[in-house]
Amino acid sequence: LSVVRKLIGHPTEGALSVFKGAFTQWTYDMLHLLLQPTLEGALNEALGVYDGSGDAVTGALTLVASVVAVGWALSPLELVRTRLVVQAASPIHRKYRGVIHTLRTVAREEGGLRSLYFSPFHLIPTLVKHTLDAVFRGLGANAINVITNVDAYEHPNMFASCELLWRTLSAVVMLPIDTVRTRLQAQPRYTQKEVEFRTCVPLARPYTGMANCLWRVVAEEGRGVKQMREKASNVGHYGLRGLYPGLSVQVMANFLVFGLGFIGADDDSAF
Repeated sequence: LSVVRKLIGHPTEGALSVFKGAFTQWTYDMLHLLLQPTLEGALNEALGVYDGSGDAVTGALTLVASVVAVGWALSPLELVRTRLVVQAASPIHRKYRGVIHTLRTVAREEGGLRSLYFSPFHLIPTLVKHTLDAVFRGLGANAINVITNVDAYEHPNMFASCELLWRTLSAVVMLPIDTVRTRLQAQPRYTQKEVEFRTCVPLARPYTGMANCLWRVVAEEGRGVKQMREKASNVGHYGLRGLYPGLSVQVMANFLVFGLGFIGADDDSAF
């Protein structure tokens, strides 16, 4: 809440800045919702995998493959959303004016769409992120059933507890990946004369890749803000704190969903 208050009270940002990148996110979600099941169904049909039949491993692989393929195909939209979110809202300093303009500007200044799709700077984080995303979001129920042998219909409360642990594990694993990938997307990689990119948050010195970003966050942002300000140099603040912004919010949301599930179950049993 303190972040929202500071954003609303910022002299050049304001309340509308909370919705920056919302249309781009909606476009991404709708395209993903349309393309991923379509591709997964085509792969299942080509391999002879149908609901309730066929090899479960093959079905899981087609799910992961479709999520990764569609996520990679739509990854420029994720970069566009990040740039629109972090850029300054002031019309004087605003560089990107919308989804199409951002895509054209990034393609012109940073090596074209080929760089966005095939440069290791963007490709590796995209593949890692969407592969893990497919595992944690798409295969959660199957993984719980295989690992714990708990059936959702016979032991719903135990299964809900396992889902809570699975979502918490997902947050612990995915947050560092999302943090690193967002920082890399926010960093322009100019191949020609650039136009200054003013942001509403300070950007770190340019990262050279995923591993470099991960290491520097651990080495430079591992302590609280007060502790880092007391030291002149950023080097030596080793810790994982910088990789987990918003972890407490996600954990609280997981427990909230867990509690609401029990309330819904009690209401159903009353009828």
